[in-house]
Amino acid sequence: MHPGNILVRVAQSKSSRKRLFKSRPHVIFLDVGMTAELSKSDRVNLLEFFKSVALRDGRTAAECTLRLSKQQNCPNPQAFIEEVTKSFDFWGTSEGDLVHPADCMRQLLEQVRRHKVNIDGNVCTVMVTTLVLEGWQRKLDPEYDVMHTLQTLLFRADWAESLSYTIEGLMAP
Repeated sequence: MHPGNILVRVAQSKSSRKRLFKSRPHVIFLDVGMTAELSKSDRVNLLEFFKSVALRDGRTAAECTLRLSKQQNCPNPQAFIEEVTKSFDFWGTSEGDLVHPADCMRQLLEQVRRHKVNIDGNVCTVMVTTLVLEGWQRKLDPEYDVMHTLQTLLFRADWAESLSYTIEGLMAP
């Protein structure tokens, strides 16, 4: 995807009267190219991964990452877990809090590469797409706090249940 494949549609007011509710813009994606289908276990694991990132729980994030492949070839999983935990511990400090969440994810993916952690292609597609979308969001509104939104949404039980139902419907074979 590239910016030329993204449209923003805003409803035009046909009358000069004030509306009770202002319309919200709609983002339209054209020619998304790559698609991915995740298994139920991958969806559950990915949701747990994002929750651990929102909580800055490095150990759980690393353990989830190691489960993102059906065949894991990481030569030293414990070293990977320890390095990721150390990074997340830093990100939880006041100094580390200044590091943008996307930069944290990029560092995590670099740790994945260095430790030869396997991530299945479909899961990797979702993760990379998430980073691309976050990058666009940052360009559109640099003040928007994506981590706050992630924390709010992931820990609302009604939203998580709704998300699970929606994902099941979208990803059903």
